[in-house]
Amino acid sequence: MWDQELQKWATSIEDFVTNHFDIYRSQDFEAPKVLLDSVTYSLNSGGKRFRPLLALMVAEHFDADPIQVLPWASSVEMIHTYSLIHDDLPCMDNDDFRRGKPTNHKVYGEAVALLAGDALLTEAFSMICKHYQGEPEVAVKLVEKLAGASGLQGMIAGQIQDMQADHTPVNTNQLLQIHKQKTGQLIRVTLEGAAIACHANQNDVLALKFFGEQLGLAFQIRDDILDGNEKLQDQKNLVHLIGIEKTQEYLDETSRKAKGFLNKLTQPNVRLLQMVENNLSRSK
Repeated sequence: MWDQELQKWATSIEDFVTNHFDIYRSQDFEAPKVLLDSVTYSLNSGGKRFRPLLALMVAEHFDADPIQVLPWASSVEMIHTYSLIHDDLPCMDNDDFRRGKPTNHKVYGEAVALLAGDALLTEAFSMICKHYQGEPEVAVKLVEKLAGASGLQGMIAGQIQDMQADHTPVNTNQLLQIHKQKTGQLIRVTLEGAAIACHANQNDVLALKFFGEQLGLAFQIRDDILDGNEKLQDQKNLVHLIGIEKTQEYLDETSRKAKGFLNKLTQPNVRLLQMVENNLSRSK
């Protein structure tokens, strides 16, 4: 039942995003085909849809129609996808494959891949404005939250710090800060923004915000544990920096904090609690 429901939600997200970009393929628009192909290549590359699924869990929690959060969930997924396209570029991580497929720039070239990322970034905000124009206060809040989480104090800041760590040693606190910004900020804002879109009370918005911060950090720590068994020595991996036992302690502590914030919700949420538990034992 759990897997079937999540798959149903993932399909609804993919359909929503696909329909959004299919509109640009009509004769009423002049979006270049190669750009649309590049954008949809990465959007439909088989990701877990982890962030948008969290948004739909929030909608379910507040008994809201999924359409209230689908545009928000999709906009976050666009930001996440654009960041992956840019991360893979030769000037960044220089990766040839992602999710078992050639990276975007390997298929469409560096220039088109760069512009596809730019297009996803701008379309994310366009989607919010288009679908929440009937609720201008909500739209403004969502734009503000997403810009903050993905910009100079969020994901991009984390990416810069991550790049600098290639040349300058980092300590545990600095690495955790990179994880919080580069990975955690989008996970945090997904939950917070979904609560705002559902008109949740301030107590629940804050509970989900702080839960998201801890879940995002726990998610990256678990990635470090999984990657630590495979990668060569990497100072940007907690396992290689402080060892597996200490890293596991950080994961357990962060997971406990996440559960604590869930307990502050007006009503309990079993699905989100299960996400914390699943992260503790996931293998990929």
